[in-house]
Amino acid sequence: MALLQLEKDRLVWRARQVTGPDQRRQSSFYANLDAHLQGGWPRTGLVELACGLSGIGELRLLFPLLAQSHTRLQIWINPPAQLNGQALAQHGISLSKTLLIRSQSPQHALWSAQQSLNSGCCSHLILWANSLTAPQAKRLQIAAKDNQALIFWLHPQAKPSTSALPVSARLSLAPLATGLHLQVHKYQGQWPQHPCQVDMHALWPSLAMPAVVPKPTPTLRRHITLVGVNAHKLQ
Repeated sequence: MALLQLEKDRLVWRARQVTGPDQRRQSSFYANLDAHLQGGWPRTGLVELACGLSGIGELRLLFPLLAQSHTRLQIWINPPAQLNGQALAQHGISLSKTLLIRSQSPQHALWSAQQSLNSGCCSHLILWANSLTAPQAKRLQIAAKDNQALIFWLHPQAKPSTSALPVSARLSLAPLATGLHLQVHKYQGQWPQHPCQVDMHALWPSLAMPAVVPKPTPTLRRHITLVGVNAHKLQ
């Protein structure tokens, strides 16, 4: 009976049982990403995003989801650049529900994240940190699940963590002209899949393939040497 209950709650699963979206997931508002993740982002837990360089479109990936939340706070901890309130508002982010925290050390940032989650005041938390240990990730994972929150951990490494961190999902991102190349390395409840491309052009029309400008054909220049001839008058 215990095993049957675990299967019913989808805490354990069989590969042949994965036939539709998991009800514990929420739309990312990118149709191809939702299909790839079999329903979208997890509703709660810790999601690792290995971004490499900052500013490759990682926030565009999250904006459609964050724009749906207006009841609890969205907390941003140690972003690598100054947040632009006007840009957030243009993307549907409620500024009255946005809290920015700047911490002087990684330890303080993690403490702020855990306290924010445990308070129950936030629905989403976006944390920038270079690395997490297994105990740190576990505390954040438990705090997020216990308080019905989703935390995105972004870091500047191009490759995701290799240790067995207790995260709900582990993904790596790479920039494309019109979106992101995304590789799912771990996702609770499903097998790893092939990479996918998230096309953001529909939401951001300014993202477009650069026009191919033909290279000019080199012009052959003729160098003409003028030779002066002295004419002698014949006598």
